[in-house]
Amino acid sequence: MNEERGGNGRILPVGKLPPDLLEGILERCSGESKDVVVPPRAGEDAAVLRMGRRLIAVGADPITFPTPKPGFFAVHINANDIAVTGAAPQFYLLTLLLPPGTSAAEVYSIVDGALEAGRQVGATLVGGHTEVTGAVTTPVVSICMFGQLLRPEPLATGNGKPGDAVIQVNPLGIEGTAILAYEHEARLVEELGRELVSRALAFAETPGLSVVEPALLAASRLPVHAMHDPTEGGIATGLRELAGASRTGVRIDAGELIIAAETEAVCNACGVDPLGMISSGCLLMSVPEKHAGGCAAMLEEAGFTARRIGSLTDQEGQCRVVGSNGDEWDLPEFSVDELAGDVR
Repeated sequence: MNEERGGNGRILPVGKLPPDLLEGILERCSGESKDVVVPPRAGEDAAVLRMGRRLIAVGADPITFPTPKPGFFAVHINANDIAVTGAAPQFYLLTLLLPPGTSAAEVYSIVDGALEAGRQVGATLVGGHTEVTGAVTTPVVSICMFGQLLRPEPLATGNGKPGDAVIQVNPLGIEGTAILAYEHEARLVEELGRELVSRALAFAETPGLSVVEPALLAASRLPVHAMHDPTEGGIATGLRELAGASRTGVRIDAGELIIAAETEAVCNACGVDPLGMISSGCLLMSVPEKHAGGCAAMLEEAGFTARRIGSLTDQEGQCRVVGSNGDEWDLPEFSVDELAGDVR
């Protein structure tokens, strides 16, 4: 079997493409237009394009995990992707692939969820494509989101600097917690009680999947170098992507990671590592160390949970975690999202 970078003989696992294969593909896309300000790169959430005098961010992502509100989830994760560049979501296209046997009521439910999320982030549905096809067994909802930058220069995941503090905004694993509670509700109610599971089911609304508000606050008022929206593969993958795109290492204080009690309980019951679980609703940013305290305080004052969880280092490729007793270990690496694996 051909195992060379990008080799055609390799059998691919479920989930995101392996980083080396993705990088090989993206190398083929470089240098085609001088108006591509932030080009496609591993770890970047969106591209930024120059169109006349305007800078426009554009991103695209599907929902493939079973979720209670796939249209709602899809719009929010795509709005997040462009917000971390400093752009406000404005317009989006919706592509909806539906399996045979889908009812009209299901289609209305998905589209209504997308429209609800669009209203929440200030984005308007302007078109797309809908189709019933035997190529899928569950609905696949894909969004392409556009927005204009609110700042003269875009932010990028790859703009982090060695010595920067890494700030986490909002708890990790919000999206994954809601999905697990939805998929395993009856069993989790027996093990954890109805009250906790009801809170977990509501995580898509509270704390919520959107990081648009904190991202745009940071882009307009804080001395932020880089922002990243950790999704598939969880916060551990998001931190690795932030460091990889910035050509740095990362060092994380395990005791400072923000995680909700509901997420810990649901993950323990399902045998899932929360660090590797899809985490829309959480935001990572890097800022100069001297500004870390002030940035976290301003985000807290605005109503978000924010904490310095570590720093970027000059040891490129080294991703480490420090425990409360001073022990160190490698930041876990997840080849696929925890929800794509075996769940108890």
